[in-house]
Amino acid sequence: MMRCLKRNKQTIYYALLIDTVPIYKLDSNGNKIIDYVDEETGETYYVETGVKMPLYSPAVMFKGNIAFAGADLLRQEFGISDERYEAVLVLNKGQIPITETSLIWFETKPGMKIIDGQTYADDATADYRVLRSVPSLNNDRYILAKVVK
Repeated sequence: MMRCLKRNKQTIYYALLIDTVPIYKLDSNGNKIIDYVDEETGETYYVETGVKMPLYSPAVMFKGNIAFAGADLLRQEFGISDERYEAVLVLNKGQIPITETSLIWFETKPGMKIIDGQTYADDATADYRVLRSVPSLNNDRYILAKVVK
């Protein structure tokens, strides 16, 4: 079992899923295609593609321990049989507020993107996604899957 000793911790970043927004169809000039304008409110509605884009909070640095265990060890320890699991993040109990929708940067620095004047973490630059949370009495463990870039 990994321990949360200070000497075992490494610099890692996380970002939380905060919203999903629709992606709109664009014309040849890159402008959103107008669906209709509400005559009462004057609000413009655009044609959606049907796909939603996730928006993540700006990345936050923390210290934690990542272990790169094989799939057999993960199956034994967590009782799972999913080959997507590639690493386990171990933290002191309640150290950070990540969930099963969060992103992790360990091997690279987080990228940022600006949408409508707001800054978000660029999910395309993430190294891992949190797939499962496994809390215990003294620490929290998160099973991570490598993000294909």
